[in-house]
Amino acid sequence: MQEWYQPHPYGIFPRGNIKDKAEYNKRFGTISKLVEAVNNDDDDGSAVELPFIEIIQNVFSYLDVRCLCVLSGVSTGFYVLVHCTDALKDAYFTLSPKYLDFNGTWRQSAIEAYLKSKQIEYVVAGRDAEPPVKKAKSEANKKTPVVVVPHTPMRVSRTFFCDYLFQSWLCTIIPTDYHLTPVPPATTPATASSGKRDRSDAAFPPDTPQQYTSAFHPVEKVSARDLTYDQFCERFERPNIPVILCDIATEWPMYKLLQGNFKNLANKKKDMTIRGKEDAPLRCEHTNMNLSDYVKYATTTTDERPIYMFDAEFGEVLDLPSLYTVPEYFAHDDFFRVMGKSRPKHRWIIAGPARGGSSFHVDPNYTNAWNANLTGRKRWLLFPPGATPPGVVPSDTMAEVATPVSIGEWFLNNYDASVRQFRREGYECICEAGEIMFVPSGWWHSVVNLEDSVAITHNYVSSSNLANVVKFVKYMKSSISGINEDAENATEEGTKRRQEGFADVFVREMEAQYPDLMRAVEVKLEEEQAERAKRRIGRLPLLQGGEEFTFNF
Repeated sequence: MQEWYQPHPYGIFPRGNIKDKAEYNKRFGTISKLVEAVNNDDDDGSAVELPFIEIIQNVFSYLDVRCLCVLSGVSTGFYVLVHCTDALKDAYFTLSPKYLDFNGTWRQSAIEAYLKSKQIEYVVAGRDAEPPVKKAKSEANKKTPVVVVPHTPMRVSRTFFCDYLFQSWLCTIIPTDYHLTPVPPATTPATASSGKRDRSDAAFPPDTPQQYTSAFHPVEKVSARDLTYDQFCERFERPNIPVILCDIATEWPMYKLLQGNFKNLANKKKDMTIRGKEDAPLRCEHTNMNLSDYVKYATTTTDERPIYMFDAEFGEVLDLPSLYTVPEYFAHDDFFRVMGKSRPKHRWIIAGPARGGSSFHVDPNYTNAWNANLTGRKRWLLFPPGATPPGVVPSDTMAEVATPVSIGEWFLNNYDASVRQFRREGYECICEAGEIMFVPSGWWHSVVNLEDSVAITHNYVSSSNLANVVKFVKYMKSSISGINEDAENATEEGTKRRQEGFADVFVREMEAQYPDLMRAVEVKLEEEQAERAKRRIGRLPLLQGGEEFTFNF
């Protein structure tokens, strides 16, 4: 058993531990007949476990918070399912779809949101001072506030078996450095049990953060003091190779305001935001939170896949000119700016707790990207174009990518396979606070926070990847993103119209402002087309007017 393993707080075990199938099936009262029906043709029910869970969750979606709380007391089976699925989380967002005020657990948050929606006065035991009872004409008319007792998980006396929920639990407790090999400090002698030490596995000073080695290549770290713009282009951008740049973000005012402390995102918000915008909401996936509420959520959540702050409009809240400047390596070329207000979204604030992060993806519109880590440590995995990671299934047009539910699930089920398949092509590294990761265009990458983290990221088009971007926007129009396709008032027809006209606008503006560069791009694309005509191979055909183009995603 792994050293990091902890028993599930509600007493859930994998289905392989079932000794009496009949006992398992009779856990849900009347609905036990449904369990028996869907498990009827399988000895252990493993092949049909997930459909049953999905059916139950669909039933839960019709219940409000009060009904869910009542249902959780009906049986041990329902007690587990109500608390360990997304039932209460979904019930919360039914009440508050556009803003999250998280209070420690989804049960607590949902109950408080429900009581507020019913205008029922309440106090939380151990947290709130009980308000004075309102004066009334008679003692009988005095209103006593409802007392909400915070929930404490209870291990059910009758063990609950469910692979789906058990794996979800594992994904919340799996160490963020899972599969990495710790490097012993310089003061620790190398032994067979202290980890391998070769190549870059040199011991590290005891006052620095824990260092690791990986089965994949490390990403080179270079100080900006030793790297000119031309050298960056020659060594990394043109060859399309990732690199970590040091001694840049450490000079930014935002880095100094945060002082390496994630909570300063809230504590120092008045120093970072535009006057009057201190409590303005920012986009956090499907909901919104201001800086204070997001820090409260991130520092208390135990979600398998924590909600990430990922806002492209953060310049309307944060005073960006006073917080950071785009590094010279990326400011020289940024060709989407020729589109003015029509350019795709290109910059985001990213914040999230340890275990949070982003699942495998390729950055939009075949752009390059840079990611400046301002607090905490981030673990990066990167694979070059053509090396699609195991467990990741992109659609033919790359408009959609199917991945495991959480990053932890990918590490549990697919990391070993990726080592076997792409050991020579892949890269893995730790990006420290104050360092900037350069992500080349077309590279698959995933990021997991080893610690609570705040970062700034930009996507850009340079002369090095311009030809690929032009090809992408011309022949993969349905995959163009960042054009407000996710806005509340967006329509499928309007998005398609913008996608169809995007390449014409971009190419026209580039030809007007950079004619020599665009002529060189045209020559390069013609040469590629001639070469394809000879070889007739490609992994992803892009058909346009009978001509074939390829991208090695």
